[in-house]
Amino acid sequence: MKESLDILLDVQKNYTQLLKQMTHLHTVTIAEWQLLQNVADGSNTQSELVSTTKLDVSTLSRQLSKLVKKDLLAIEKMGEKPTARKKYLYTMTNKGQEVLRKMDQDFTQLKDRLFSQWTKEEQNLLKILLNRLNTSFNRIEN
Repeated sequence: MKESLDILLDVQKNYTQLLKQMTHLHTVTIAEWQLLQNVADGSNTQSELVSTTKLDVSTLSRQLSKLVKKDLLAIEKMGEKPTARKKYLYTMTNKGQEVLRKMDQDFTQLKDRLFSQWTKEEQNLLKILLNRLNTSFNRIEN
């Protein structure tokens, strides 16, 4: 019988593969989809997104640029002080909102299919155990 952490690795691989297939249909990457979600949730400046995503500034900047090029995000310069560091505001375009809406629908369908044979009690127990495991990992990191 496999160990718990080995099973988690298998679950993570399967989950990532399904997400890649889903995001490919909507011409975004998993990271781009997550960024769209963050912008939709109100994190709309680079500093807010760095804080929310824990990504390196240069990595985040590249990903945001790709989303702007794909016309999923719009960028607006904030402030006009020449000595101040450039600050940009990112907003969802109509195309970006549509991609996010479709991705969210597909994700909900995936979740429904995955847990269709599970009782509510089983789903709640899984959440409790995964949260407990995550807390244990956080204790090790600190």
